Amino acid sequence: MKGTALIQYPAFRAWQTMQERSNNSIVALAIGASLAEQEMARSTHPAGTAGAVLAGVTQAERLNVTATDAKRIFKTATEDMAFLAIPQVVALHIELCVGTVIECQRFQGLIRPHNKPAEWWDVPLLAKTVRFGEPETTADHLMKFCVKLRNTIMHGAGKVDDKLIQAWSGLPKAAKTRWEALARRPFTYARVGALPDLRWPEVMATLAVTKESAHEINARIGRHLTREQWAQVIAFDYREGSRHGRRRFNSKTPGRTVVDENNQPHAGQERALQRLQGHAITYYRPLGMTPDELRTGRDAIR
Repeated sequence: MKGTALIQYPAFRAWQTMQERSNNSIVALAIGASLAEQEMARSTHPAGTAGAVLAGVTQAERLNVTATDAKRIFKTATEDMAFLAIPQVVALHIELCVGTVIECQRFQGLIRPHNKPAEWWDVPLLAKTVRFGEPETTADHLMKFCVKLRNTIMHGAGKVDDKLIQAWSGLPKAAKTRWEALARRPFTYARVGALPDLRWPEVMATLAVTKESAHEINARIGRHLTREQWAQVIAFDYREGSRHGRRRFNSKTPGRTVVDENNQPHAGQERALQRLQGHAITYYRPLGMTPDELRTGRDAIR
């Protein structure tokens, strides 16, 4: 549908909030490690403990090593963090796919039926489903690589295996070029059985890939939903996210009085519908949903 690529589907909007929080947290940790490294570098007592140098910093007393050793720890902290951050970033994207499938299952024919709840689908099936039959993009190919990298870290102690090498070497040229543009270098490893060279650039590249993939999923949904389905999405989104809850969502209390062209007063449209219109204008303005469409959408999910 024309214009819907600008709309944030509810699952995407929730994911975007979490991704921004995750992104900021990762950056904050990196900044903290850099500041600690600078503080260690200014220390005039290399034999003293890190806790003494960082006195007053929460948890610093747990780092029971000399200031000299602490310098080395903080110097490599952002590199080590990649092995923790990449699985978290990919897992968050998988949650987006699960949430999207669950929401889209409310519309018959949009998602192919499966004999398991979406939470138990394997990742390739989730990825295929949220493509909605459209061709694979560069972001899709890179997500496959990121998932394989995540699995290697989680299940293979982070060591490079043949499957990970195949995932990288099998990427289309455009996908490799895109990754190298994001990370400013190719995927780097010494040999099979050793840890890959993961650093801050790989974290940023993974964040960028998941963001690009999420935007594509959001746009695909927009192209496949009818206006009637969008009206139900808006109503469901408002009902589940509203502090007023289901009771006020279903209320038929009339809104403020309006005066017609003959100067006769009439009860306005229902307050619940007025609130729903406000929600639609705030989050779904490009759709230009009419009051009648919203009323039909609301009634369909009551």
